[in-house]
Order: sequence, then C-alpha cells, then structure tokens
Amino acid sequence: MKIPVLGNLWVATTHDAVTELLSDHHRFVQSAAAAGNRWMAAALRFLPRTLRPLTTHMLLRDEPDHRRLRHLVDRAFRVRSIDDLRPHLETLADEAADGLAERASHAAAVDLLADFARPFPLAVICELLGLPLEDRPKFTKWVGKISSVSSPLDIVFVVHGLAKTTRYLRDEIARQSVRPRGGLIAALIEAEHDGDRLTDDELLAMVLLLLVAGHETTVHQIAGSALTLFDHPEALEALHADWSLTHGATEELLRHFSFAQFTKPRFAREDLVFQGQTIRRGEVLLGCLAAANADPSAFDHPERLDVRRTPNRHVAFGDGIHHCLGAALARAEVEIALRRLFTRFPNMALAMPRADVRFTGAFGARSLRALPVRLA
Repeated sequence: MKIPVLGNLWVATTHDAVTELLSDHHRFVQSAAAAGNRWMAAALRFLPRTLRPLTTHMLLRDEPDHRRLRHLVDRAFRVRSIDDLRPHLETLADEAADGLAERASHAAAVDLLADFARPFPLAVICELLGLPLEDRPKFTKWVGKISSVSSPLDIVFVVHGLAKTTRYLRDEIARQSVRPRGGLIAALIEAEHDGDRLTDDELLAMVLLLLVAGHETTVHQIAGSALTLFDHPEALEALHADWSLTHGATEELLRHFSFAQFTKPRFAREDLVFQGQTIRRGEVLLGCLAAANADPSAFDHPERLDVRRTPNRHVAFGDGIHHCLGAALARAEVEIALRRLFTRFPNMALAMPRADVRFTGAFGARSLRALPVRLA
C-alpha cells in the first residue's frame, strides 16, 4: 500500500495480524529513529516549533519511556473512577439533550453531531481536565477539523488550531501550577512516582492528547453509532424493549462502526518475518482496525449488527501497551449518550435521505460531516 508522506507500507488486516502487531512492542516500535528509518525521523523536525513538544506524548514513545509516562498518567487518571463519574456524566448528557431539544423547538431539523455528539463529550473532558466552561467554544473551533482532514488546506487549519490550543494550554498549566482547579491538569502537575514527574513538554503533550482524543473520537463514535442504529431498526427496537442490553450494544457499535480505522504507524526494529511476510528493518506497518473488526475468523457473521454478540473481542481501542487510556470513559459516554438520546426522543429519525448522508473522507477515520435529525 502507498499513501502520502508515509510512502510504501505494510497493512495488517486480519484480527490475528493486528493484535500481534499491536502486542509485540519489541519487534514493532513507535520510534522511526529506533528502527533506522532516518527519513521519517527527520520529518518530525519540520513541525512548527510550537508543535514539537507534542511528539513527547506517550502514544509515540516506546519502552521504557512509555511505561514511565503511562504510570504517571494512570496515577492521575485514577483520581476518580468511571463508576463514580457516571451520575455526573448522565447529568451532562441530559444538559446536552436539553440544548438539542431547545434547538429543535426553533427548527424542523437539528444536527445531532454538532448539537449533541460534540457538546456532551467536550463538556466531559473539559470538566475532567479542570478547564473553564467559558473556554469550550474555543476548543470546538480550534480542533474541530482534526477528524475531517481531506485536503492540504484542512491540514493548514488543523496546524493553526493546534498551535492556538497549545499556547492556551501552556498558559493554563502555568495558572494551575499556582492555583489548581481540581481536575486532571492539576493531578498531572502533581503526579509523582519514585521522585519522577512529567517534564513541561510531556505535561503539555499529555493534556493536549487528553483534550483532543478525549472528545474528538467520542464525538464521531456517538454520531456514527446513532446512524448505525437508524440503519438497523431491529437493533434499536431490541434496545427500546430492554435497555439492559446497552453495554453489549455499545461494544457491538464500537466494532461495527470503528471511528479509528487504522493504528498509528509502527516500524520494524529489525529484519523479521511477520504473518508469513518478510519485513525489512525500518519499514512501516499499519494495523487496519476496521478490517480486524470485520474478520470472519474472529466474528461470526461480522456484517451483522448483533447487540447480543458475545464474546466481542473488537480492537476499536487498540491492543497491547498502547491500548487506549480513556477506553472506559469513552465506553461510558457512548453508552450514556445513546440511552439518553433514544429514551428521551424515541421517535428520533433522520431528517434527510440516507443516501445523502456524507462522511468527511479523512484518512484513517470514519467521521460524519453532519447528522440532521428530527426529534419527533
């Protein structure tokens, strides 16, 4: 496979190949330099200076650096468990649903993506981080294009937005170092293990990662899951009959509608044989999560949406040491969002022909441009 910037690369498509790729962090690494890929390592030097600290976050680090960063972040992330947060998550979902209903009172149709799927997870992550309520519109504007990049011009807007967000977060971290607000930013500032703390750049990179990944991915998973239920009325009917199925339905929707289509690039640390193919040191590999989640050797009738599917060994959140840190939170948000939406608005339906629904076309992500609905 050949794609822009990365050039020629290998793609793992089966469930077995993807899980092996993600779990073997000895042979497949995140660092291009560690694998002898000088071109990819040099490419990072062309990042704008304001964005270079972002390359220090743990998703781009190998062992032992990854273990060190993950341990420090885990300690901060466990300050409040998801079970403790759930009642407040439900309150925030209700507030977002109130806003959706208010908009619907003045229009024949509303955009479920912009008017519910975005404000709900954004409110969640801003509260968890301890960011001011009044600043949320800024983040929506600055990072809203990340999952819809489909042209060079979009990249320019994303870089510009990330630079603004980076400057804001650097200032906010400085403020909270003096006057903590009680969220994850303050917890990360204070996180310590055996005398070790996050550096200024590592702290900035981690807060930005949590802000962007903590809401942008969930935005599109919520919207895509709602669309999937519109496409499968029998599944929606099963949920209306028994909402105790919500947890299993959420897992199935994560499998069936995989927002993240591909993993981040891995690099072969050495010459090796992988799944019967000879891979040279420094070559690039991607795991296709969407293909793995549709592998008939891992899932019976993978084309079907089965809200009672068990077991469900999907890889929507990756696997191995880089398994998504916020997976439990994302699961809870999707589950709560869908239950709140479809119980409050049981007659909600698409406000446009299904054939007219458009995806962004962004590489590596399955994201909708909009999802117009009628609530009644």
